[in-house]
Amino acid sequence: MEMTQSSQPKRWKRIGFVVVAALFALFGFFLLQGATEALEPWLPSDCGGCGGPTYLPDSYRWLAASHGALLAFLFGGSLIALLRRPFEKPILLHFYMVGHLVFLAVFAITAPKLAIMKLFVFVMFLLTLGILLAFYHNRSSAVRLEPSTGYSRPLLVLTAIAALILLPVAVHSGIQQWSETAEQFRWGEQAAMLIVLLYGGWLAASQRVGAYVLGIIVSITYVYLGASALAVPNHPGSWGIAGGIASIVYGIVYAAAVVYSKRTR
Repeated sequence: MEMTQSSQPKRWKRIGFVVVAALFALFGFFLLQGATEALEPWLPSDCGGCGGPTYLPDSYRWLAASHGALLAFLFGGSLIALLRRPFEKPILLHFYMVGHLVFLAVFAITAPKLAIMKLFVFVMFLLTLGILLAFYHNRSSAVRLEPSTGYSRPLLVLTAIAALILLPVAVHSGIQQWSETAEQFRWGEQAAMLIVLLYGGWLAASQRVGAYVLGIIVSITYVYLGASALAVPNHPGSWGIAGGIASIVYGIVYAAAVVYSKRTR
């Protein structure tokens, strides 16, 4: 996306967007524990009954990996990619915004009582999106993406295959969340993560500017989820050994298809 001299963003937007994007990425990594929970399959915080702020029951270690995949890889990865030439890649901000709206929608549908108790989450996420949009040049380009000039068939096929496998998993996770008695939005978050992951795959296939980076983020997320499943194969919700291997292989094949699609455009 080339910009004419008259359409160049103002200096306060160029600097401000990078600053807030970096801050929100760090916020997701640490305050929302995206990075720390991403390590749960290998570095469990469970310590035999302790109740510290980072304590997580052993039964949630795979679901913590889902939390890490969503916040650290999909959301955090998008913000990091936007630190360089952000106004040329509105697809990444679009993905970030839609991903948060999907999360909030799944939260409200699968855990309505908990959602009412935690209305601050809705306020926090919507405020975050509002601030990012306020600093984004030509914000309409991120809200409504320009039409694609052509989709990558290999990526569309791979995304369709993933959807056939993962959508039933997302539905099952949503049902699990509905029957969850603990005050945790773990199963529902896994459902949201899978929907966001599939949406990212579909966007990456569009071959818009920035789709290549998004495709790499999606492929890395699949590899991470596969490795997490291998680390905690018997934990609730885990994809197990077979699923972990399949996810790693899929992520590698997907990355190869992303590179191939870029080279053959």
